[in-house]
Amino acid sequence: MVNWKEVLEEAYRSAYEYRMEYGESLSLRGLFYILVSKNVIPNTVNAYKGLSRVTARARYRGEFPWYLIRDTTRQYWYMEPLERYPSEPLSEEELKKWLEERIKSYTNVSINPWQDQPYRIIVAVEKEALGALVKSFIEQVWEHGVYQVCVTRGYDSATDIRRITETINSISEEQIPVLLQAGDFDPSGEDIVRDFRDRIRMLSERDDVVFEKIAVTADQILELELPARPESAEEIRKIQRDPRYQKYVERLRSDPRLAPLVERYGGLVRVELDALVALKPEDFKQILRNTLSKYFDEDIYREKTLPKMNELREKAEEYRRQSFENLRKLLEGN
Repeated sequence: MVNWKEVLEEAYRSAYEYRMEYGESLSLRGLFYILVSKNVIPNTVNAYKGLSRVTARARYRGEFPWYLIRDTTRQYWYMEPLERYPSEPLSEEELKKWLEERIKSYTNVSINPWQDQPYRIIVAVEKEALGALVKSFIEQVWEHGVYQVCVTRGYDSATDIRRITETINSISEEQIPVLLQAGDFDPSGEDIVRDFRDRIRMLSERDDVVFEKIAVTADQILELELPARPESAEEIRKIQRDPRYQKYVERLRSDPRLAPLVERYGGLVRVELDALVALKPEDFKQILRNTLSKYFDEDIYREKTLPKMNELREKAEEYRRQSFENLRKLLEGN
């Protein structure tokens, strides 16, 4: 019998600690996996529904902060037009400060750390609720950023596939597009990887796109000991009814690297991206760091790109000085 009062207390502690440690909130699914790993609740559909129910009630009552659980599946648009007017004149000090900030922030030349690199990176995240978290983790571990982080939402729509393809086609022909995919490891999740790549290849004008699934992979399941077999009979039946299930199991059995998973779980292998991100966030960040560094040539950056940046930075200081001097002359002339 689940003691939901104790579950709620541990859910609050776990969600708060994760937010404080990583600067982003968990999805409800991620919080669920943390509680399962702590043996607070069983890994069942009913337990997940129960967690959703008690946390929702606690949030309505003001006992569980709304910001501790991420939900980005709903979109809102504010459409009332706003017209803005000044309510008072700017003082001389305010004008001076505004002009100084404008001069300091003024740019008309840009340079990118990836400018001279052989690759450009697009990260595609299958789970909408995890897109912002993956972006945040990349910002934490990789100072050079990536070309784009996008959310694909399972079997992505034709419109979105076309949009991603147009992004790929916009990359310079001198650079190779790399599409890194993050999603679930299960019959549909693995087939989504295939479907996504097939449709990108069909629409793309380029034949040099590199694809790599960075999470969740079989190696990660084994090495990080991720919970890989659903305990819920309903979830097991759902996987077995999946038309891709048999082909999925056959592929696992035919690959010596994946065979241990079949041996251990009888083919009922299912790991959500939420589980990896929630249970092993530091390992996931290391996966991101290692993958991105693989496609980034530090020698090229240090010997070719960085000198350009330093030269532009030095010139920028001189140009700002000249701009302030021009401003001074303008004001004196008036």
